[in-house]
Amino acid sequence: MEQLEPASPRTAEPASPRTAEPAEQAAPAAPPLLHARAARIAVDDVVAIDALTAATRGDRVLCAGDAGALFAAITGVPFSALRRPARAGAADDAGDAAPGEARVVAGRLEVAGRDVARSAHRAASGAAPLDPPLPLAWTADAYVGWGARLAGASPRAAAEMVAPALARVGLAASRKRALSALALPERRALVLAQAIVTAPAVLIAEDPLVGLDGAAAAFVLAALAGATEGRRALLTAARLDVEGPRGALVRGATDVLVLAGGELAFSGTFAEIAAGSRLYAVTVRTNAELLREELAARGIALRGGPVRFAAALPEGATTRDVVLAATRCRAAIVELTPLF
Repeated sequence: MEQLEPASPRTAEPASPRTAEPAEQAAPAAPPLLHARAARIAVDDVVAIDALTAATRGDRVLCAGDAGALFAAITGVPFSALRRPARAGAADDAGDAAPGEARVVAGRLEVAGRDVARSAHRAASGAAPLDPPLPLAWTADAYVGWGARLAGASPRAAAEMVAPALARVGLAASRKRALSALALPERRALVLAQAIVTAPAVLIAEDPLVGLDGAAAAFVLAALAGATEGRRALLTAARLDVEGPRGALVRGATDVLVLAGGELAFSGTFAEIAAGSRLYAVTVRTNAELLREELAARGIALRGGPVRFAAALPEGATTRDVVLAATRCRAAIVELTPLF
């Protein structure tokens, strides 16, 4: 190594203080997958969800309960309160009920840091609604390729995207099969493939396991695992079922939100659900904050509000404790039912 000659004492300049080099900055944390601040969602101008405030922490979010309006607002898929899972042999029709338009009308709702009201999140997310009407004469690759074209891909690019998307959900051998020949689990996997065909950063899927059990549920779970690999996922489920096939969704979720009666009743983790507490939906008309304090003194956490809540009853506690607390603080409880 070349040796530097020492500076002459007569000419050496006093060393100036060195400015510390800034430490290498860590990559900024990703914004919450779902972030709501007093969000109000209306379906055909009728409020369906009000004052929704939540900020999730992880990359696998499960929204359980009355989450249909939330899914519709995020995806733009028309909402119907009478939505039913399709029968395995059902023809492609639009269902029995007229759907409605869901949108954010107040507050703010973000998906992965992008404003839902302005549809800023659409380019970075793919939606898999529950059992949408399908063109039964089409083949699987035509349907998924059409989804890629709708998302803006060129014909050539769309054709190249189809095979990897179908392979991810276990339908690699079904590219040329007509949709009419697919069983219900395969159709749900197909909708997942179309949702991820352009490799979005976020997958949003509506109740993918409802009505399924055994091998059918296992097939869709495997398809969901392939579809969510390497991307964030926001899933919905009408019921918070820890024991059935949906239990895998609950156990795999980093965040669990329960919506009831248009309000957030619970926000937490599976660990909190599995800790032995039983969750009850509680509707409180008066003195809710006094009830919260009274229950806390008894070791019972009351979350949510302002009207709909979730009460987590630890081991040894019963609904009688909730009723006694309400009596003590004169809180008017009009509903007390198990969430699961």
